[in-house]
Amino acid sequence: MKHFLLFIQVFLITAFVSAQSLQELEQKYNENKASGNTNQVIFYLNKIAYKHWNNGQLNEAAAKYNELLKLSEQQGNTAGIRNIHTNLGLVYSDLTQYDKALNSFRSALDIAKQQKSKPAMASAYVNIAVVHQSAGNDSKALENTEKALELARELNQMNLIKTCYGMLAETHKKLGNTEETMKYFNLYSSFDKHLKEQEMEKMKKETQEVVKQAQADKQKTESELNQEREKLKATADTLEQIEQLSKEQKQIIRLKDEKEEEMRAKLRSEEIIRYLLLGIAAIIFVFAFFIYRQVKQTKKANVALSQSNEEIKKQRDEIKKQSEKIRSSIQYAQRIQNAVLPPEDMFEKYLSEYFVLFKPRDIVSGDFYWMTEKDNKLIIAAADCTGHGVPGAFMSMLGVAFLNEIVNKIIENKHVKSLQASEILMHLKEYVINSLHQKGTAHESRDGMDIALVVIDKNTRELQFAGANNPLYLIRDGELTIYSGDGMSISYNRDNTAEFTNHHITTKPDDLIYIFSDGYPDQFGGDKGRKFMSKRFKRLLLEVHKESLDKQKHILDRTIMEWKKGHMQVDDMLVMGIKMDFKTSEKLARDQYDWSNKKVLIAEDTEANYLYLVEALRRTNVEIIRARNGKEAVEMAMEHNDIDLVLMDVNMPVMDGFEATQNIKEKKRKLPVVAQTALNISDVENKAKKVGVDDIIYKPIKLKLFLKIIGKFLG
Repeated sequence: MKHFLLFIQVFLITAFVSAQSLQELEQKYNENKASGNTNQVIFYLNKIAYKHWNNGQLNEAAAKYNELLKLSEQQGNTAGIRNIHTNLGLVYSDLTQYDKALNSFRSALDIAKQQKSKPAMASAYVNIAVVHQSAGNDSKALENTEKALELARELNQMNLIKTCYGMLAETHKKLGNTEETMKYFNLYSSFDKHLKEQEMEKMKKETQEVVKQAQADKQKTESELNQEREKLKATADTLEQIEQLSKEQKQIIRLKDEKEEEMRAKLRSEEIIRYLLLGIAAIIFVFAFFIYRQVKQTKKANVALSQSNEEIKKQRDEIKKQSEKIRSSIQYAQRIQNAVLPPEDMFEKYLSEYFVLFKPRDIVSGDFYWMTEKDNKLIIAAADCTGHGVPGAFMSMLGVAFLNEIVNKIIENKHVKSLQASEILMHLKEYVINSLHQKGTAHESRDGMDIALVVIDKNTRELQFAGANNPLYLIRDGELTIYSGDGMSISYNRDNTAEFTNHHITTKPDDLIYIFSDGYPDQFGGDKGRKFMSKRFKRLLLEVHKESLDKQKHILDRTIMEWKKGHMQVDDMLVMGIKMDFKTSEKLARDQYDWSNKKVLIAEDTEANYLYLVEALRRTNVEIIRARNGKEAVEMAMEHNDIDLVLMDVNMPVMDGFEATQNIKEKKRKLPVVAQTALNISDVENKAKKVGVDDIIYKPIKLKLFLKIIGKFLG
């Protein structure tokens, strides 16, 4: 893994690799230190530290870099401090002192964030990931590599993207994630092949340029030789002109004498001006003396102030250190919480269409969603625990654990008939009350949760629903029906013997159901800073229900982000949408795509995005051609009559995707064009309709949905 660290190193200056010996460098360092020349001290100390490192004297290198760091901090050279932290991290990594290496790289990352330098941030994340990988912390390595990859894609740094893919493949291999390992290995191989082809093309062009230059030099030499021959030929004629030139030279000498006299006069004038300037300089010196005295007095006052600032800095650093520890702990808790939530593969396995819009207010969430499959029944829940952040996350972990235990016990005891939504909630309530020792006293905690839970029979499409304060919305044939939950939470209530209502609903394949927490409708925003409210939420669902579930998610997400603009998020948000159409083995078989006789034009200017699309389509055997701007896309669509589909990025150079689509549709109305974008949904849809776009794919692209959408036109 050391080669990844060497890839990130940005501070090794070529001047370091000099012929100076370590003894000569130390002599220069000591001379400048004695004379108080701080800049030169830093210069030679930097060379000494690198010399130790290059000689394999790692402990000495670390000591010198630490000394250099203190001097640079006194100078306030932020860029230099960041680079020193990076070098120090590399040295500690070579020493296998991984904790110290991480501290150095994190300091470099903090400075990069302050400087808003995305390339430096990406390098720091890769360095941190490599250290975690070397130390065996694969989950941390994965997390930091993904952050580096996100920045690398944004910066379109192809080599860094390739490096990240290689690291992700290696990390997933250690974690035993075979599918992810193959995915990232394939992406790494694709990028590596592409970059090597680019390098070969570059070398080819450079070689051609060298040959052209050599030919040009040869022609130039021959031309100069011919000119010399002409000069020699003209020499005889020149001798005849010497006498005439002698007369002209005498005239030139006379003119020079006159010019010298003018220069002497000019020098006399300049001497007078020089005396005047000396007088002015003397006056400035007197003023400078008084200013120096004032500065000296100010400096004394600043020394006292500096001592106070040093104490404040120590306290600030300690607070920062504690804050970093707390943040790291919460981020680790987030990974644990995400691990217990149902993976996307589980939803993909059973549901034809669905979405989960999950937006925690803090790093960890008090909302959670849950799903399991038992005896051909799907049990799905959306819950809102008391509080948010860390306290809410604790309750959500309890909720997931309790639901798993309750359902497993019911199945193990063969009480299949008891697999009812209301009974599951009654058991869940009992577990929460017993675990939190709730007895209904005045001063005890009221912690618990609100929840909407459904049990779906996949064969009959019979749906059971029970809710604790939370409802279920069902949309059928453009009408929304509300099934209200009971007005009590999963905790101790005044009437603790009351049971939850079990609603039985016979559904149809095109029915849509929505379960959610109260975070979305309770969000403040808009022009008047009011709540979004349930009424507006229901109207929004009715407006978008005919769209695909994935598109509904994007619209809900964009709508609430625009609504809360300028306002803080007040609570965790969770909305789940499900279409009552379930996957069978026959449908799963149809998920395999073979488009070996089809051709797709990908109009994409960003290299990383293009390669990702190529990799997504690799197993479909489809033929791919590429356009790098909108104008080129139009020209290729006109030239190739065998194109079956155009994948059009709307944000393109020369001619944007909307104009390019309009031009294509004017000549080839039946050629499908699918737009891809990360822009605002409403803006894209309005323009897309006008120019004739057939469908839209929203970034970040979900692979299975992506294949499903373009499959409508290629299947």
